[in-house]
Amino acid sequence: MLYEPFAPWSRDDATCLMVDMNELQLQARSAQHGLQTDVVYFTLTGEPLAGLVRMVTVTNTGTASLPLEILDGLPRVIPFGVDNRGLKEIGRTLEAWMAVFNLEQRTPFYRLQASAGDSAEVSAIRAGHFSLAFAAQDGDAQVLPVIVDPQVAFGHDTSLYRPDRFALYPLTELMAQPQVTQGRTPCALSGLSLQLAPGAAQTLVSITGHVGDIGVLQGHQDRLVDMAYIQRQRATARELALKLTDAVATRSGSPQFDAYCRQTFLDNVLRGGWPVLLGDPEHPHVYAIYSRKHGDLERDYNAFCLAAEPYSQGNGNYRDVNQNRRSDVFFHPAIGDTTILDFLGLIQADGYNPLVVEGVRFTLAPEHQAAVLALVEQPERLQPLLAQPFTPGSLLRTVDDHQISLKVAPDSLVDAVLAHAERHMEASFGEGFWIDHWTYILDLIEAYLAVYPDRQDELLFGRPVVPYFDSPALVQPRSRKVVLTAEGKVRQYGAVAEDEEKAAMIAARQELPNLLRTAHGRGQVFRTTVFAKLAGLALLKFASLDPLGMGVEMEAGKPGWYDALNGLPGLFGSSLAETYELQRLLHFLLAAIDQHGDDTVELPIEAAGLLHDVAERLDLHYVANGGDDDFSYWDGVASARERYRARVRLGFDGTTCEVPLAELAQSLHLFLRKVKHGIRRAVALNRGVPPTYFTYEVTGYEPILDAAGQPLRDAARRPFVKATSFQPHVLPLFLEGPTRAMKVAEDAASARALHQQVRQSALFDHQLGMFKVNASLAADSHEIGRARAFTPGWLENESIWLHMEAKYLLELLKAGLYAEFFAAMRQALPPFLAAEVYGRSPLENSSFIVSSAHPDPTLHGRGFVARLSGVTAEFLSMWTTMMAGRQPFFLQDGQLHLALQPALPAWLFDEQNQMSFRFLGHTTVTVHNPARLDTWQASPSRTVLTPANRAALELPDALIGPPYAEMVRSGQFETIHIYFG
Repeated sequence: MLYEPFAPWSRDDATCLMVDMNELQLQARSAQHGLQTDVVYFTLTGEPLAGLVRMVTVTNTGTASLPLEILDGLPRVIPFGVDNRGLKEIGRTLEAWMAVFNLEQRTPFYRLQASAGDSAEVSAIRAGHFSLAFAAQDGDAQVLPVIVDPQVAFGHDTSLYRPDRFALYPLTELMAQPQVTQGRTPCALSGLSLQLAPGAAQTLVSITGHVGDIGVLQGHQDRLVDMAYIQRQRATARELALKLTDAVATRSGSPQFDAYCRQTFLDNVLRGGWPVLLGDPEHPHVYAIYSRKHGDLERDYNAFCLAAEPYSQGNGNYRDVNQNRRSDVFFHPAIGDTTILDFLGLIQADGYNPLVVEGVRFTLAPEHQAAVLALVEQPERLQPLLAQPFTPGSLLRTVDDHQISLKVAPDSLVDAVLAHAERHMEASFGEGFWIDHWTYILDLIEAYLAVYPDRQDELLFGRPVVPYFDSPALVQPRSRKVVLTAEGKVRQYGAVAEDEEKAAMIAARQELPNLLRTAHGRGQVFRTTVFAKLAGLALLKFASLDPLGMGVEMEAGKPGWYDALNGLPGLFGSSLAETYELQRLLHFLLAAIDQHGDDTVELPIEAAGLLHDVAERLDLHYVANGGDDDFSYWDGVASARERYRARVRLGFDGTTCEVPLAELAQSLHLFLRKVKHGIRRAVALNRGVPPTYFTYEVTGYEPILDAAGQPLRDAARRPFVKATSFQPHVLPLFLEGPTRAMKVAEDAASARALHQQVRQSALFDHQLGMFKVNASLAADSHEIGRARAFTPGWLENESIWLHMEAKYLLELLKAGLYAEFFAAMRQALPPFLAAEVYGRSPLENSSFIVSSAHPDPTLHGRGFVARLSGVTAEFLSMWTTMMAGRQPFFLQDGQLHLALQPALPAWLFDEQNQMSFRFLGHTTVTVHNPARLDTWQASPSRTVLTPANRAALELPDALIGPPYAEMVRSGQFETIHIYFG
């Protein structure tokens, strides 16, 4: 009799699924067969090879002894060397390259026999996937025989739905069958025969993974085949998840909320990375491990890439990684300003940035290599790696793959190498230039200054250390992207093009190829201060306002955060969301100038020229009589922006211009005046509710002719034209506009009024009590983008897009609307949702929740796609604000102070009227609330600080002054108790 637990035909099984932070458990109980099957998955930790462990335990729950033949494993294994495209498009053809090696050792190794590309260059493949299975019997671990030929088990059932031959033949006979190990997509099925007594259990362990060379696997196989080792690995996997999430350890009156805090923090780590400090302890390098592209296996279009090495890191998108690292300094204060410098350094001279963040690599100067090579026994094997950019993981992987003997521990080798290495953040152009990516830089700065307000001057006006990213992709001027279509419509297409001269120049560079140079690309890497780069960024974004001065133009081919409006750039789209962020940046720069005092800032001469041109045009625009009209001003500033980009196409000249801060402040004030006027105009066009997006219809244009008087045309033969007049169109409501508007609300009263507007608008889903990402798009053309084609309530069209809803909730909290925030939080955040409606674990975030706009009412409130959502970044900002306040550290009379200001509702306290959290990743803070007050409506009566091995200090209120504030920041206090009432 064939029985397959969890199979569709095993209908009498009682099954359940249990998800922990770092393991997955499945259970099936069959009364008919008297068997219980438990499956546990977890990953290997701290090993030189990657491996997924699967433990299958079969228990006899009946009263009679059972003779069993067990076949367990993977019905299909895709050998290493096959990419996703090849698998989908020529999977049958690629079978000709497939082979299984090492079968005689019962540890099959799966790879292609050579590279499969149709090119003159053919390379050997050394790396591969492996499968190893064993069972513990009579106290010994027995490596199990394995079937790698699926026809042995499944016969002619190529669907692999049912192992027909296993159902017909004894296991011993199957295992004795000859197996084809080449030219066929293989499997990994291990077998075991046994007699299982009543109440007895048998566990099978399989490890499926990847190694760079089969020798690595063979060198570690004996150690892996050990049940005690597997149990230690399982415990280590659990401990790792707890250790990683201890930084956000929370104990409240809601255990589900506490668990959600940990899970969300872990998911944020998996998307944004976990910072570790490597190298010289006095001046360590910050290196983010675990980071990878967002989404999970539900998100079918993402290709996840994690380096198969220790200290692994993966690729990600600029916007995502930037946001997910926003709160890192709060949990790891030792990282300092590294994250700011990393992402600000990726901003280009044109104001845009590369999409793909590829992680950090290191280079080691030749003069330091000898000292490092002295730490290994075979230096000639390691030297080639050190001669090129490397990662800590590739260093250790090389040591292991080449069996290099070390004179020091592996981690000590890493620290020794990195102590003299240079750190480089790497990235690549990707798919285009989005208009919102720069807006998250200020979030990083504000988070840093909430912990290090005493370092603001050093951060902004210190040494010129910030580079500019250099990309061969350039934004075209209007004369090369505004076209007349066959339908007689004027559109903006082909906005970004690769500059062949620039690409060749970058490719020829031996070091730091993607950093902008002086001497128009042929000189030294140009670096500037944080303040100067922010000022230049504000200038470029101000020079990119649309024809009516309302939104920031989508002039580089991509929209903003809501990228399902992919058609907007072609429709001369713009976004008010980025204008609100520009207002915020201008306020920040002006405040910084006020605090810094009388001084100058050095700008590249090209940026100083653009500043002069824009200020001159702005002066003319504000002339009382005869000043520029809106179109003339826009056309003049856009032309100045294009002249600037032409000047910096290959790089900066290298000459800088000292601009007095007082003079810069005058220009920034004028910018702010223009920005606020544009915002008021936009809100008025939308009946008092902040809109988000605009398109512009070209109502007049002129042809662009060549020297012979013929129309210039693009690659699609469309003639280029020059727009001479526009008519704006306001798109329906999107939640992003009010969310960004909330950031610059003047006070709590205006924020509350805006919140009421949103609740009364089409953005609020009354059935679910949640906020939709947009109102109905039915009245707009499909030309605005793919969102228009989506079913309402699904994906990015009228759904509850959790990331944007979380952004909105965060702004409610930061605006001081505590009652409104906590009321909305209990209706919107997963830990407070009914699991049977949400349809998944309430500890997991989704990308979107189906709103009541969807035509299928059975889906309303159900979450879908991507546990690793951007919600994690927003929630951690909520968490830090709830627990410690927006600005826990601040300067008073030039000295550092700390005031913990928890904003916690009475219902979140436990039965002892307490709530605790981890502050700065190292100090446990307990809030005592015997009167069960909403803490924002009360003031702390006293604070008790307990340093290690010393008597407690009692303060009369929540203000912690010097020197204790610095002691708290540096982790010298174990606990802090705050008492209300």
